[in-house]
Amino acid sequence: MNARQHELRLTVEVRQVTDAVECIFHSLFLHRTLPKFYFQAEKKFNLGSIGIIEVNCENIDITYARVNSPELAMCIEENIRTFKSDVDEACCSGSAPRRTPSVGSPSDSAVPLLSAQIGVDFYQKLRRQSVGGSLGSWIGGTTNEDQTWEQWKLYLDIFRVESIDELAVMRQTVADKIGEMVLDMCERINQSLYTPKMPSKTEVGDIFETKFVDSQPYLFKIKRQAVPNIPTRPSFSQIALQRIWKDVLS
Repeated sequence: MNARQHELRLTVEVRQVTDAVECIFHSLFLHRTLPKFYFQAEKKFNLGSIGIIEVNCENIDITYARVNSPELAMCIEENIRTFKSDVDEACCSGSAPRRTPSVGSPSDSAVPLLSAQIGVDFYQKLRRQSVGGSLGSWIGGTTNEDQTWEQWKLYLDIFRVESIDELAVMRQTVADKIGEMVLDMCERINQSLYTPKMPSKTEVGDIFETKFVDSQPYLFKIKRQAVPNIPTRPSFSQIALQRIWKDVLS
């Protein structure tokens, strides 16, 4: 199965990074989170209740709705804080590799900093009967394979502005752009496309994240990349070891 891939691009001022990602991610999880399942039998369950709260952004003139789940919000926002920390470190470091923004400057005096990426993969666990190749397989065990069914990638072109007036303009322009993005996300999500079927009691952990007490999002992974991955050259000892193994296996 090929995962659906969605790409979003947004130009922000560096102080708007956290607000922008939280707004977009929480809007996404609003449509990818269900109430807790309470099973009465293997395939019979009741749904709990789940609330929604509104959040005002600090550096963008926008209000968004998110699932009223403190645990889920904490999990998402911890990842975003780490991402913002990586962005700040890359901006302050003169030696760190970085991608420069690929779009034009939002104002005459805006300073380009970098282009960063953060995304969410929604996946399910597929249980497969082992045939061979691992210790567990010798006794006829099963292996779990993570299969991604939907990917969202957010590319941020990050600038810095010094003028209060320019920042005020970006507060509104970024809000307008995010509003358009969220509407576009809703249209994509509401299309009749694949989502994992509702699981039985024994399968619920293969489809949903069950560690939260008050909500049940689809299984997800948040992936961050504030700076590009630079391939490292193998050391002399690694090259020598590779040659030895090549000679042994030939």
